[in-house]
Amino acid sequence: MRKLFLIAAMALLTVSAMAQRQQRELSAADKIMMDQQNAFLAGMGDVMQKLEEYNKLYYQTSNRDSVQALMEPYRKIYIERMDEYKKKYPSTALAAQFLRMDTGRMSLEQLKEAYNKLDETARQTSAGKEIAAEIAVLDRVAPGNPAPEIAKNDLVTGKPFALSSLKGKVVLLDFWASWCVPCRKSNPHVKALYEKYRKKGFDVVYVADNDSRPSDALKAIEEDGIKKYHHVLRGLKEKRGPNGECMGFDKSEDVSEQYAIHFLPTKYLIDREGKIIGKVTDEELDAKLKEIFGF
Repeated sequence: MRKLFLIAAMALLTVSAMAQRQQRELSAADKIMMDQQNAFLAGMGDVMQKLEEYNKLYYQTSNRDSVQALMEPYRKIYIERMDEYKKKYPSTALAAQFLRMDTGRMSLEQLKEAYNKLDETARQTSAGKEIAAEIAVLDRVAPGNPAPEIAKNDLVTGKPFALSSLKGKVVLLDFWASWCVPCRKSNPHVKALYEKYRKKGFDVVYVADNDSRPSDALKAIEEDGIKKYHHVLRGLKEKRGPNGECMGFDKSEDVSEQYAIHFLPTKYLIDREGKIIGKVTDEELDAKLKEIFGF
């Protein structure tokens, strides 16, 4: 569900964020991007209005499938127009903004290729700098590289935990959230794999996207019967202004940022030496563990 709505949501957030930035000083590159964005949106008719309308409705109703059906035609139009723009003007500042929104759908090679087409102005936009940082993170978590350390207190036990303490084991790093339906549905599968391979040195670390409400993660952990594994929060902190308004996020301790997580669930498999084998789907996980353990 999160994946389906991400692009539309990011489109709306982009407009909102840039409107807020007008109250502060924009860089020269971001001003150019803003002008290009306004021209783009002027040609979108009522698409953005409809996306915003349905996006709000989506979070207000329990019948989200019906809202999704209503949103889908407008989401497709937005994506088509965005892709057309990137193809026609691949080096522009707005292309950088669109590319930033699209990083989760692209491989590292595709992202590098698109970034290399951006001109210097585009690379100096906020989006351009974020893409460069994203590429650096993806390079660090490429297969064969050491898995970035995770050192936090265990959410369930409260005791210190470090990913490096599991060297010698094959580790599944599972990024999830209590509100993520596909994440919760995959938990019985993970439990079955753990029981099958635990005596051979298989372990599981869950990273919960529940920093604002850790109690929700604890409740889901209890309900799904996954207390026996290692659990940490991702570590995203919200910055608040003098009146309590959101002023952005502190990502300095954000595990999801370190692993370039855009969609939930996302699973990484780590070898006995603490090196990344790669991202895996549930089906790929079965095959990979069979290959590693021989049964």
